[in-house]
Amino acid sequence: MNRVSLRSGWILAALVAFIVASPSPATAATTDGCNVGPITNFLAADTTQEGVITLHFFGARGARVEFFECVNGRRRPLGALASAPGTATILRDATTWFCSRPARRFVARATLPDGSRAAGAYDVRTGSCASRFELSVPRRVAPGRLARVRIVDRWAIGAITPRLCITPPGERRTCRKTRLARAVTVVTRRFRARTRGGWRVELQVRSHRIRRSVAVGAVTTTPKAPESVLTTGDSTMQGIDGFLGDELGDTAIVHSDVRPGSAISKADWPRIAAAQVRRRRPTAAVVSLGVNDGFPMKTPAGTTRECCGVPWLAEYARRVRHIMRIYRRSGRGRVVWLTLPLPRAGRHTAVITAVNAAIVRAGRDMTGVTVLRMDRLFSPNGFTETIRYRGRDVRIRTADGIHLNVSGTAIAAKVIAAALRKP
Repeated sequence: MNRVSLRSGWILAALVAFIVASPSPATAATTDGCNVGPITNFLAADTTQEGVITLHFFGARGARVEFFECVNGRRRPLGALASAPGTATILRDATTWFCSRPARRFVARATLPDGSRAAGAYDVRTGSCASRFELSVPRRVAPGRLARVRIVDRWAIGAITPRLCITPPGERRTCRKTRLARAVTVVTRRFRARTRGGWRVELQVRSHRIRRSVAVGAVTTTPKAPESVLTTGDSTMQGIDGFLGDELGDTAIVHSDVRPGSAISKADWPRIAAAQVRRRRPTAAVVSLGVNDGFPMKTPAGTTRECCGVPWLAEYARRVRHIMRIYRRSGRGRVVWLTLPLPRAGRHTAVITAVNAAIVRAGRDMTGVTVLRMDRLFSPNGFTETIRYRGRDVRIRTADGIHLNVSGTAIAAKVIAAALRKP
């Protein structure tokens, strides 16, 4: 079973402050019926609240903003509203996640007070159905007793009909549809465990399978517990966590704690990491962090280091190394830390270049720590919109010139999964 539990309540304010200062160049949102014109403003799709998507549009200057989702080349209206000048226009709970459509594209448009047009576009990938359900069964029951199966929709939106299959020992399985009506999040089913031995319980959600076993009347071999993988960091982790759950399948439970806008140079990440370790006891931690960095830092001696010279880099590396040690102390903990793809030319380039150098320095010669060079994978010769991947040119960036799009996060997840599988 994969479990992706996205942290709610974190808004993109800090991320926005970092991005709005460097507007993206004008490019068409799409070339089909979803076209809203040249991209002039930043639009963000926030998926940190499990099951729903909130849209943020910036720079509307108080104008009414129309939000749409692109579905099969057409604009599907999601809503429209205006906000006070100087604030973000936020369409909360604009739409839900869908098992059948985890890759999503959104556009927004507005007519500004001076008559000019503003438009934004954003791609995002939500968690798949591999991470949607919890399936709970008793480990053992007495022969002839009822065994309770509990199904929980962790997205809390319902309106789905998975299949529940029960297989007695040595017999054929029986399956039946288990409907969760809209907004229904928990259902319970029972079966009479008449036959001694190991019973298999399986929940089928599209192509995904969640399996459990129940011992009836005798001790049976307990399957190996899946690994516990923590995915954490800032907004650059968003989307990667969902794909990683799919990549690892039943071998791991993926717990996601994404904190958009966070930064090592301004937040107490050692405290955050220690709390995560106490709560999750992960066997591996995957970290992507640093896109919002660049703040002055004080050394333990009390000296302030300004970004992004050699002294600042040294202090940043010291902090990263300390955080790596915290994740390593989590039992058999392994750490996979991602460098950041280089952004489109601008003031962010110097910060991300320094952050990457510090990460590489921090992870050097540390047992159990792997630094994955996402900068070399996605920006080997500096910023690029596309890379050559498995014989094709693949567009891997969002319109902001900083984050990876759906294709980019899928590629990143494959690389991370391969690193985690290595002994």
